Amino acid sequence: MEPRWLWPFELIEKIGEGGMGVVYRARYTGNDRQVAVKLLPTEIAADPILLARFERELEVLKQLHHPNIVRCFGGTCESSQHYYAMELVDGGTLADLLQQKGQLPWEFVVDFALQMCEGLNHAHEHGVIHRDVKPGNFLLTKSRQIKLSDFGLASIATTQRLTAAGRTVGTIQYMAPEQIRGKPALTGRADLYALGCVMYEMLTGHPPYRGENAAIVLQQHLSAVIPHAAVEVPQCPLKLDQLICELLSKDADQRPATAAEVGWRLEEILQPGRHSLPVEPDLFSISRTAASPLKNVPKTPSDAGISTVPSVSVPSLLPWGICVLLLLACVGIWLRANATATRLRHAEQQWVDLFQKSDQTTRLLAAQALADFGPLQASTIEVLHEGTRDKTPAIRVAALAALGQHAAECRWLQNEFLHLEKVDENPDVRYQAGMVLDAMKHAPAATATRHVVSGGVMLLVLCGLVAGGWHVWRRLQVVAAS
Repeated sequence: MEPRWLWPFELIEKIGEGGMGVVYRARYTGNDRQVAVKLLPTEIAADPILLARFERELEVLKQLHHPNIVRCFGGTCESSQHYYAMELVDGGTLADLLQQKGQLPWEFVVDFALQMCEGLNHAHEHGVIHRDVKPGNFLLTKSRQIKLSDFGLASIATTQRLTAAGRTVGTIQYMAPEQIRGKPALTGRADLYALGCVMYEMLTGHPPYRGENAAIVLQQHLSAVIPHAAVEVPQCPLKLDQLICELLSKDADQRPATAAEVGWRLEEILQPGRHSLPVEPDLFSISRTAASPLKNVPKTPSDAGISTVPSVSVPSLLPWGICVLLLLACVGIWLRANATATRLRHAEQQWVDLFQKSDQTTRLLAAQALADFGPLQASTIEVLHEGTRDKTPAIRVAALAALGQHAAECRWLQNEFLHLEKVDENPDVRYQAGMVLDAMKHAPAATATRHVVSGGVMLLVLCGLVAGGWHVWRRLQVVAAS
């Protein structure tokens, strides 16, 4: 386009267009800084509702100052001039990224969702409900920082409504059930529902509900079974899958209360090893400093005519002392290992009970927890084996994924997995069974590691005792000879 002026901005090129205006890349003449200018064309400004929403968007952006919300530099809504300037975000939108990549790794999803929660929480704390959270309204910088934009449909708690009661506004793929019904009054949890839809789409490459027309999609939001992202993306952490399912709850009261709470739970997902026992420092430590020999020790004088029996010197007791310390250390290590193994077995049994008796979401979480344990008991392997026959495909996938982490321990189930890979009706189950079989091919043969370590320790102690005893016996022979 030919350069045009909207003083003090030089409009360089059009970079976006929608129902709420046209966005231009522009140059601010005051400092030659490039910005984005959103202009409301005259024909759109003639609609009083659209004009009021444009003015509302400017009002909202002026009061929101946060790194994860696009920054507004001000504007005007006087006479025929209706525009405002905002920071230029040059990395495209999340919708563009999803169109290019299809799906995102779960680590990226958690990172992006954390930033989204930061921006939404700031807006909600200022009484602003966005009402149109979707991938197209999340701008990306080149450093992959998320910025929430387009507050044209936002509502402010302290101002007059622009949407009549019972009317629906928003984007159908991301609308909360209460937003579809137009009642009750929306809260920040409507934005959290949309956030759940966006997180689901980032993981799977598509929104949670799809249909041939808008009516089908809206009905699914109202009554369809909540889908699990982990069914399509087996590597998705089950805590993340559970959080998304809670965000997609039909009842707003069943969703997390605030964006801050969602952010806290996302941060927990990124913390590794939450199912494993804490590593404790060694209970027994042996000094490696060698004992220095006794030098210049004065001899005890003896009375004339009275023979003395030479006593056993301190150095001759040193091997015995070392052996005793080694023995105590080994006993302590054995006791600690035994206590740790007991706690692990207890924790393992608790997860087994949850896998057998809980709801589907908890069973999925339990299967993932069992996958993180060390060598599993034979009874646990059998329970997971039973899970591969469950009528729910998601449970079968989760059980197979857990067994795949213990491929060396369940080689005896190889024929079962071959059968599942060939005949199971669900493609995700067949794929996961194949993954387990591949893991078996590369897994080393199971060995009795604990017994090898224990035997080595006991052999070391025995050698120490023999060496110490031999040394003391030789010293006693010298004493007897003298």
